[in-house]
Amino acid sequence: MSTPKLRSLPLARGITWQSFAARFSAIALLSVIVLLAALATTKSSPGAAAQEKQKKAPALHWDPPQVDAPISSVSATPPCVLSDVLKLAAQRTGELIEHLQNFDAHEQIRYQETDRLGIPTMAVAEKFDYLVDFGAQSGPLNVRESRTPLAGSDDANFNVIVDKGLPALALIFHPDLQRDYEMRCEGIAQWKSQPAWVVYFRQMPGTRPRTLSMTTATSSFPASLKGRAWIAPDSGQIMHLETNLVKGIPIIELISDAISIDYAPVTFSSRNIELWLPKSAVAYTDYGKRRTIFEHTFSDFQLFSVQTQQVIENPKEPKNPEQKP
Repeated sequence: MSTPKLRSLPLARGITWQSFAARFSAIALLSVIVLLAALATTKSSPGAAAQEKQKKAPALHWDPPQVDAPISSVSATPPCVLSDVLKLAAQRTGELIEHLQNFDAHEQIRYQETDRLGIPTMAVAEKFDYLVDFGAQSGPLNVRESRTPLAGSDDANFNVIVDKGLPALALIFHPDLQRDYEMRCEGIAQWKSQPAWVVYFRQMPGTRPRTLSMTTATSSFPASLKGRAWIAPDSGQIMHLETNLVKGIPIIELISDAISIDYAPVTFSSRNIELWLPKSAVAYTDYGKRRTIFEHTFSDFQLFSVQTQQVIENPKEPKNPEQKP
């Protein structure tokens, strides 16, 4: 039996864009945001960066989100109009496709694996220069990505466990993908001291999953998802996202897969827009005999376009980041 090697979108299997775009345009759009993980993290000063290098990163802990658990802080007042919330969220995801093209960033990946007793069997932390190219807007979408190990890093351990597609889940709210899900608004709550509509979603019965797949060396298995999103009431920006599998995939011994993603605001001054982009993503996967945790964080990113080239600073909190042309 093949061991699952990566979590990815269907397009990661090498299907050509020319033949794929017409029938599965939604997946093509979704693949763009796969690569937006290189776009948001907390800004650190040079001194803070030096201190961080001297500190050992805290251990990863098994703490997967449970999307069916009740949220005690949710309020039904004021009433939530789901159609309005989804319309705003669709506009924001559309902006990601419209405005963003090419990215370069520093990516830190942390991976931890434990056996059925919880004893660590593997722990890896590496840093990469992560390059993303979406191609010219005038031509067909052609996404390419590459990872180059930074000084002192080695990507050999990640060749068989590389994890893709986590931040892509925000495009569940793109209009071409919303219809794949049953959605309901659970009310209003707080996310990091900011109000947010909490929207629950679940794969529509009888529809083939198009958002996420679990891939082995020889096969790919579409995964049905359920989850929650915390969406800003005034803008429709997705602030936080959590997902679980609707059911496991027995053929690859997959019991559960849970994902938690935080988003942060980034202002692109040359285009006079602010977008909420992935800041961190953590995936918790349980195969029964082993558990894995995959954590992605990104920093020092740059945005390029056909007409302009601009270095974007990391977002500051709680205020919006200042930009340098």
